[in-house]
Amino acid sequence: MVAISLFSSCVFRPDPLDVEIDAPPPQLVVSSYALPPQILGVAISRTFSGLFSEDDVTQDSSLIQDVFVDDALVTIKYAGRTDTLFQLGPSFFGSLNVEQIPNERYTLYVKDNKTGQSITAETVFLETIPLNSAAAVPIISNDKTDTTFTFKYDFTDQLGKENYYLATYTRLNKGTGSLFDSLPGKIFNFQNSYFNIFTDQNKGDGKVVDFQPFIPNLNNGDTIAVSLSNIPKPYYEYLAAYKRSGNLFSSFLAEPITLPSNIVGGYGYFAMLKPDVKTVILR
Repeated sequence: MVAISLFSSCVFRPDPLDVEIDAPPPQLVVSSYALPPQILGVAISRTFSGLFSEDDVTQDSSLIQDVFVDDALVTIKYAGRTDTLFQLGPSFFGSLNVEQIPNERYTLYVKDNKTGQSITAETVFLETIPLNSAAAVPIISNDKTDTTFTFKYDFTDQLGKENYYLATYTRLNKGTGSLFDSLPGKIFNFQNSYFNIFTDQNKGDGKVVDFQPFIPNLNNGDTIAVSLSNIPKPYYEYLAAYKRSGNLFSSFLAEPITLPSNIVGGYGYFAMLKPDVKTVILR
């Protein structure tokens, strides 16, 4: 008992100390969108502290100013020319003049004039691989009392090349109803969007790839946009990491998680995609 009493009296229980940890300096976050024939959009924001939630950012005007980029130089270099993007809105820059040349290398440069920070990124614009078909698939329950609705699609892998593909699905009669919703990124609403990624490394070179995705709460009469994009391997790895993280899509204002990136000096991913799109009405 004496030993226990002596031990108890020697236990060191200091009062908790308040420790201030400086937040890391904000870095630029980039996502991009290319639509035929020559439209390019680039979304640019700044990271923010994990001490704040997305609701904090959207409701606090001072935080919005810290996250949004409203004064920047944004250029794209390719094929011996340089195009300067113009500002379309808060944190969103675009051009109507960026030619989409298969297998051409594009270099993005962004300088945030407010902070002086800059980033660069490179990507290759790959030729479009078409969808062969996309069709509705009604599924009738065993007792024939209930019907669920989904869809299927197929495409043919490019023979003799190592290929990677992104397929996205958007309910056009829900939410914004914009095909922008079918592109992975951070500036549009992805509540009604889903995606899958494929590679001929496990599907077979030159083979037909057919797929029937599972998407909850599809209804009779829903219109689905199915988009297929031929993507570079690094972008495939970026999207695969997203899936493994449990976050299929990150909103524009979400604090970024650690992912593979082609952005030098920042976060996100710069890609130029030219999807082939088919619409399906579920019946």
